[in-house]
Amino acid sequence: MNRPPQLKGSLLTGHYGQFKKDPINLLLNASNELGDIFVLKAFSKSIYFVNHPDLIEYVSQTNYENYIKTPATPLRRILGDSIFTTDGEEWLQKRRLYQPALNNTAIMHYFSLVQDSTEEMMRDIATESVLSSTVNATRLMTNVTISVLGKTLFGSNLQLGPNIYGDIATIMEWISDRRLRHPFVVPISWPTPNNKKFLAAVNSMDQMIYRIIEEKKGDHNSNDLLTRFMNPEEGSVKLNPKSLRDEVMTIFLAGHETSANVLNWTFYMLASHSDIQEKVFQEITSIGDRPLAYDDLHSLIYTSQVLQETMRMYPPVWHYGRVTREADKVGGYDIPANTALRISPLTIHNRPEYWKNPEKFDPTRFDNPQDIQAYTHIPFGSGPRLCAGRNFAMMEMLLIINEVVKTYKLSYVGEPIQMSPMITLRSKGDIQLIMEKR
Repeated sequence: MNRPPQLKGSLLTGHYGQFKKDPINLLLNASNELGDIFVLKAFSKSIYFVNHPDLIEYVSQTNYENYIKTPATPLRRILGDSIFTTDGEEWLQKRRLYQPALNNTAIMHYFSLVQDSTEEMMRDIATESVLSSTVNATRLMTNVTISVLGKTLFGSNLQLGPNIYGDIATIMEWISDRRLRHPFVVPISWPTPNNKKFLAAVNSMDQMIYRIIEEKKGDHNSNDLLTRFMNPEEGSVKLNPKSLRDEVMTIFLAGHETSANVLNWTFYMLASHSDIQEKVFQEITSIGDRPLAYDDLHSLIYTSQVLQETMRMYPPVWHYGRVTREADKVGGYDIPANTALRISPLTIHNRPEYWKNPEKFDPTRFDNPQDIQAYTHIPFGSGPRLCAGRNFAMMEMLLIINEVVKTYKLSYVGEPIQMSPMITLRSKGDIQLIMEKR
């Protein structure tokens, strides 16, 4: 069998030790040394990485039906059978359910709800900036994105409960721990402290979600996401309470975490590049001294480029996986059936063959989007499984950036912030920014 190249590793553990210690540099080094396709090993398990736009297109688009979601993962334990974890006809039915709930008309309605959450965040910034010399951008972005999802998912008048933030943090930490840090984990049924804490958080989230589902039965007039899911358009599958719960949990966890991280990194980049921040400010103020309207988003061209460049350098999902149904040949190499295969936006976004000086933060790379080679910029995934909520996320992030930069001048003093690769690409520690009122 013709196998792809691999880095030198331990005879016993392969590259597991390196991956556990520093997965970012392991992947970037493998990408730089081995190029288009390579293998990493965790003990006896081989994991194939495709790292060329043509190969990414083949796996995620051309022959995507042969590359399915991993059947059993920690994510499925919490997300159930949702759009994120299913394949085939079941996934397609869920995708059709999302389309009308996240089309331009629906996003236009959600705009005012995002504005409400952003106004709450701005009040929090005003309070925190008085009490402290720096503002915790990481915590603020987490709070505002959870608030946004609460309003858009359930409606503006529903209370999420005081434990929601801690429950979400516990769940994400448990999943990351099992996926990235430990090859051998005890079953979820074992009553370890971590398992008990995780199950309590899941139970708390489930109780909240099922309570809200019950309260919204018979509500055909609201425009929030949950109401749309409970009253689908003709031709779409009607979800039972368990399926509704799975989709809501997926949106809550995946939706807030990715947007919060991108915003966190974006404000760090703006605070570290005063010239770029000034260009964003000039673009925002050129709209006029009035609240941002939905149609104004199309005028925030440079601000959108800043977001795209942030997601190039700090892709919210830094690698994602598939499993082969049947044996295949990719890039001239044999890929056996039932093989783990991964795509890393982080590595393809840093290949100098496609991005000149990839370590430099430069939003002008996106001046002419049509010149960017397909499948070299994939922050929202690729192929048919391209993130269904990407347009909503862009709207949300543009609105939040607009309000913050219009009101505050950002700066950062300290050592460079390192990446912390969990399920998503977080910052290593919270980012503290100086925010001066303009």
